[in-house]
Amino acid sequence: MAGRPYARHPLVAAFAPPLLAGLLTALLIVLLRRPAERLRLLDQPGGRKRHSDAVPLTGGIALALGFYIVLSVSFAAVGDFAVFLALIGVLAFVGMIDDLVEASPRAKLGVQLLAAVLMTTWGEHRLLGLGNLFGGGALLLGDWSIPFTVFATVAVVNAINMLDGLDGLAGGLVAVMLGCLALFAFWLGEAGSMTVIVALLGAVLGFLLFNAPRPWRLGQRTFMGDSGSLVLGFAVAWFTIDLSQRRAVAAPPVVMLWVVGLVLFDLFTVTVRRVLSRRSPVAADRGHIHHLLQRCGLSANGTWVLLIGANALLGAIGAIGWRAGLSEPVLLGAYLALGLGYFAVFIKPGWLIRRFRREASD
Repeated sequence: MAGRPYARHPLVAAFAPPLLAGLLTALLIVLLRRPAERLRLLDQPGGRKRHSDAVPLTGGIALALGFYIVLSVSFAAVGDFAVFLALIGVLAFVGMIDDLVEASPRAKLGVQLLAAVLMTTWGEHRLLGLGNLFGGGALLLGDWSIPFTVFATVAVVNAINMLDGLDGLAGGLVAVMLGCLALFAFWLGEAGSMTVIVALLGAVLGFLLFNAPRPWRLGQRTFMGDSGSLVLGFAVAWFTIDLSQRRAVAAPPVVMLWVVGLVLFDLFTVTVRRVLSRRSPVAADRGHIHHLLQRCGLSANGTWVLLIGANALLGAIGAIGWRAGLSEPVLLGAYLALGLGYFAVFIKPGWLIRRFRREASD
């Protein structure tokens, strides 16, 4: 899916898309504030929510529009990504409707499944193999390619959505992931994919100006809403596939686990905990990693810095391991070892919370 970048000069090609997308996203967030209040496109306080005032849910719409506009007016190869752009447009619209009327979890899951299926069929964009994970040659998925891709895509989308519970967390994690993916596209010589990824990264950074925790937030507080989390989750899933499949030279699929590592650790642990407690795997609660760290006494800012830094470190380990020539079985084994350690600590977090609270009171 490589395409010709919109500009020939490499510095312009690298910096113009994210800069323009970021500025346009920030401008749209400001312009959409009053329409959001009129349409009641607001996140109201109450329940599990910590904010005390109604907050506009226009961040996702703004970043999607900013991203779209920059690509459409400046990227000559935008047609190469037509399926991707069409599907994130649908997801952004469905997410906005959900933010207005709060659709059921089953309906949202159905839309995610449909988008993932269309990606594999209409876009012919799927996981064909998982690489040489066990040292015996490439592990091809064959007839399991489409169902495995659909499952993986929905898992990533929901994992990112579940961490959209702390200012700047979902956006910051996705920014780190997109940064890694842009670097991979550069290494692989995929100029078209790199241009699209950095344009979306710029839009996310523009949004974070209004969503990051203080003191990094510069504008009035804005949330991305489901429109943003659906778009960003799907984009991460799309480009992890794009850069690891269908090429003579590609990133090993196992490296993509490191890029999205933290959100998958959290998704797996939370899902197992809910099942063991005989609750629905999609039931909302305050058992995600950012909730647990704050219950241990860490501030919101400290939690944000720690989790963004942790995911950046995981992505760096995967990238360095790949470039240093570490075998895929070694990268998989190290990733699973870290995942099991995370699971062991956080599957029943009560002991950890009690310990930190006891130390704080001493």
